[in-house]
Amino acid sequence: MDFKHVIWDFDGTLFDTYPHTAQAFLNLLRKEHMIHENILEIQEQMRVSMQHAYDYYKDKYEIDDEFIAKFENYRVIYENRYVLPHINAHMVCRFIYDQGSVNYLCTHRDNSVISMMQKHGFDEIFKDYVTAENKFPKKPNPAGLLYLIEKHSMNKDETLYIGDRSIDLECAGAAGVKFCLFKENVNKTLEIGEADFSVQNFSDFYYILNATLTTRNNEQ
Repeated sequence: MDFKHVIWDFDGTLFDTYPHTAQAFLNLLRKEHMIHENILEIQEQMRVSMQHAYDYYKDKYEIDDEFIAKFENYRVIYENRYVLPHINAHMVCRFIYDQGSVNYLCTHRDNSVISMMQKHGFDEIFKDYVTAENKFPKKPNPAGLLYLIEKHSMNKDETLYIGDRSIDLECAGAAGVKFCLFKENVNKTLEIGEADFSVQNFSDFYYILNATLTTRNNEQ
């Protein structure tokens, strides 16, 4: 398989956001409502989707939209301070770039993620971004992926989408591109066999992409 275009999800894929996003949510639950929730439970709800987590805790604790709005503001500040890329994420993206292939980002998050990408040097090796500012429907709707594919004239057979959730898998399938699951130990939402590729860490990404990209270069 020869991937000339690699489209990345942000939360839980490029950046290790879930532990910190869940901690920010827990901090605010404690401050506003004196609620002590299991942080791993918060993470699992967020891994389905943020909207799923909001709906779940609205039902469980009767939190309101005002709380969610406060969290969204607090979340940006907290994540900018604490969130880091996954180990070796930059190395893998740099390898893709150096081999002549192209990195893209497709996320529901707002443009605050671009600031985090810039902070850690990813902006130099990424060609384009789709964020909430593009106003596309949320995944698993493939509109964001299809926008990038059309804009950059990608051959779908040469395009790989990388994410960590079931909605990412569904999105890739609907867009007609291959999917690689980044499967952390705490992610129980998918079975390995459901994705075209499945990895536990970024070192595994490197070996998959090394084989495909190096093969192309050797044939040139």
